[in-house]
Amino acid sequence: MSRRQRNSYFQCQQFRIEQQGAAMKVTTDACALGAWAPVEQARRILDIGTGSGLLALFAAQRATQAQVDAIELEPQAAAQAKANFDASPFSTRLQLFEGDILTFEPTQGYDAILCNPPFFSDSTLNSCERLRQARHDTQLSLTALLAAVRRLLLPAGRAYLLLPTDAALQLTPSLAQHGLQLRSRLHLISQPGDTPHRCILGLSPAAGELREDSLTLYSAHPIHSREAGRLFYDYYTRLRCEAVEYTR
Repeated sequence: MSRRQRNSYFQCQQFRIEQQGAAMKVTTDACALGAWAPVEQARRILDIGTGSGLLALFAAQRATQAQVDAIELEPQAAAQAKANFDASPFSTRLQLFEGDILTFEPTQGYDAILCNPPFFSDSTLNSCERLRQARHDTQLSLTALLAAVRRLLLPAGRAYLLLPTDAALQLTPSLAQHGLQLRSRLHLISQPGDTPHRCILGLSPAAGELREDSLTLYSAHPIHSREAGRLFYDYYTRLRCEAVEYTR
C-alpha cells in the first residue's frame, strides 16, 4: 500500500499556509485553537513558536484591527511563516521575529497570546533535529513558557495554550507561582466516546471565574461534528460535516 501524501499547503478561505519549510504541519487541534480563542477585540496579539504561521494568520483574520506579532526560533520555519504572512491579505498587520521567546523584548505588552508549544518531555527524542525542536520541550520547557507569557501579557490580557490533556493537568498547579490564573479550559475530543486528548487553557494574570467546556471534533473521522463545522466554517475551503449547513 502506498503511503498517503500530505499536501505541501493548507488552503483557507482568506489565506494559504505553505508548510514545506515547517517541521510541524497543520493539525486540526491547532486549527481549533486558532478558530476558538476569543481574540476578536485584541489590539496586540503574539503567536509564540509560530511554525508555519497558522495561529497568527487565524488571529489576523479574526481580529481585524490587531497588530499580530509572531516569533519563531527555527530559521527555516521562520522563513516559511514570513512568506505566508507576506502572501496574505493581512501582511501589513503581521510581523515575524526570528529568535528565542525567552530573550524577546517587545516595546509593548500583548492583550492576547497564542501558543501551541512543544510538549513531549520524557518520550524518545525524534531523530530529526527540527522535529525535536518543534515537538519536544528541550528548547522551551512549559515552566519557562509560563514565565515568558506572564512577562509579555498585559494585566487584563489572556493567553491560550494548546496542550495534551496530561500535560495540562500537570501544568495547572504551577500557574499561581507564575502569577497566572486559569480562566478557561476547553477539552478537545476526537469523536464521541473518546476521552479528551488535548486541552486549550485560557490564562490571565487577573483572577476570575473558570469557564469549562468541550468540543468534539468529528462525528466519525473524517466527518466533522456540527459544532466543529460551525467553528471551522469561516476558515476552511473544504469541510466534511455531519451538518449540511456547514459542509463545503
